[in-house]
Amino acid sequence: MRVYRFDEEVSIPIDQFGSRFRIGPLTGHEARGRVQVMYLPPDGLIGRHQTHVQQLLAVITGEGEARGGDNDERHLRPGIAVVWEAGEDHEVRTTKGLTAICVEGEFDMWAVARTMDIVVTDYNPDWPAWFEQLHALIWPAVSDVALRIDHVGSTSVPGLAAKPIIDMDIVVASDREVRPTIERLSRIGYRWRGDLGIPGREAFAPRHDTDGRPAHNLYVVVENNKAHQDHWRLRDLLREDGDARAEYGTLKKANVALANGDIEAYGHAKEDLVARLLERARMAP
Repeated sequence: MRVYRFDEEVSIPIDQFGSRFRIGPLTGHEARGRVQVMYLPPDGLIGRHQTHVQQLLAVITGEGEARGGDNDERHLRPGIAVVWEAGEDHEVRTTKGLTAICVEGEFDMWAVARTMDIVVTDYNPDWPAWFEQLHALIWPAVSDVALRIDHVGSTSVPGLAAKPIIDMDIVVASDREVRPTIERLSRIGYRWRGDLGIPGREAFAPRHDTDGRPAHNLYVVVENNKAHQDHWRLRDLLREDGDARAEYGTLKKANVALANGDIEAYGHAKEDLVARLLERARMAP
């Protein structure tokens, strides 16, 4: 069972044609299947059974708990969706009742993944080369509107344990260049995901994950806005301070078991340390 977010905080603002609304994508353009609304009353139950096709349940109102083939229990609330694969045993229970959209068939997910396999490894000296490989693919598409692409995140810090995922900031000079950069990235297969709840940092996902590129997170930031400063200040402090680097790496490894595949829980578990390190970095001359 996989869990996703589609609530307002991770939705995408739409302003074309004078519009003013936000979209929380669920599935992509190639979806084929049926869509239903499911109403579970208080103490309602979808009894444990095996789904014959891929199935998505996206909660609109109410709350409950879902289980899948792994038998892990995940809390459901508005803006949270679960996906079960064909042949997977699953069930949903609710005390207060819930209403959900159900999609059955063939689809790829465009919502924001909340659960995944979380792996933290010791530093890999190949990570800078992974960044350069990605830079060579992306830079030609944005070089006329961007200043540079920065390698940020834990893989940019020699000696630091990290998830083997390259974090990259496409840095532009002002807000005026953000939209043109979004358009250029869409031409080479990147899908805009909005700011994912972090103002000043526009996030992107590849349309396909089978093109052989190293795993990566791609962002567009205006040079030295808060989101950009947080990225490079934390990176530079960790590069310079071996004690902070060791503490952060140890915490991340411990958080893997604590999170149990929940990427938001993994992130929340390191927030206090990251906040303290950023405070130190901002005070540095």
